[in-house]
Amino acid sequence: MSKYTGKSFLTIFLFFCTFIDIVRAKDINIAVGWNKPPYVIEKDNSGFEIDMLRTIFKNMGHELDIIYTPVGRSSGLLKKGIVDVGMTLSPRVDITPAVFSNSYVTYQNVAISLKGRGISINEISQLAKFSVIGFQNASLYLGEEYSTAVDNSVFYIELPDQSKQVAMLLLGRTDIVIMDINIFNYLSKAHLGKDHMANVDVHRIFPTNAYHLGFFDENLKNLFNKELMEYKKSLNYRQLINKYQFIQ
Repeated sequence: MSKYTGKSFLTIFLFFCTFIDIVRAKDINIAVGWNKPPYVIEKDNSGFEIDMLRTIFKNMGHELDIIYTPVGRSSGLLKKGIVDVGMTLSPRVDITPAVFSNSYVTYQNVAISLKGRGISINEISQLAKFSVIGFQNASLYLGEEYSTAVDNSVFYIELPDQSKQVAMLLLGRTDIVIMDINIFNYLSKAHLGKDHMANVDVHRIFPTNAYHLGFFDENLKNLFNKELMEYKKSLNYRQLINKYQFIQ
């Protein structure tokens, strides 16, 4: 009787160990906005943010199941519990009943002009004097002062395809483009086949924007915050910054 009980106990113990491993290795569904290199490179399922998060979640015992969505849809999918995690979320967005993680990535929107034009900009209001091309919905994201300035500018449009912003600047068809500095750096290299930052002036007239993950499970969020803190101290994080040649 004692021998049978021991075997039963061992079987139950091994079952629960296996069950715990399965739970820990659960795939995490994460909603990711469409292509935004170098942060998100959809064709390779890679990019600065995706590579970072894949490593962090792997350290937590999870694999990522990436679900690409149109811009702005991530928060809605998260709120309904359709996905476990939403990526690149602003704290200004309502994701209730989900919760925000600590900030994991920072974007730096800037005004960029060709060096040969000798343009000097120290304030957002000065954009009114120039032709400007912004990214899609820039007038919503960058605040009232920006919206007022570009409303009064010589020429202003917003483009969903940011590679076209870069092309129009390099062709001299606009004075200024408004975009994240690392997106410009990546796309200008792709356009010209070489680094182009020495040939432009970067006007840092906007504050940085910190972005967060949204979690439907608060316990998972807490574990992520802890692992994120350790990851940012690691050599892997420095190597990731160097891999994508981030300008900070």
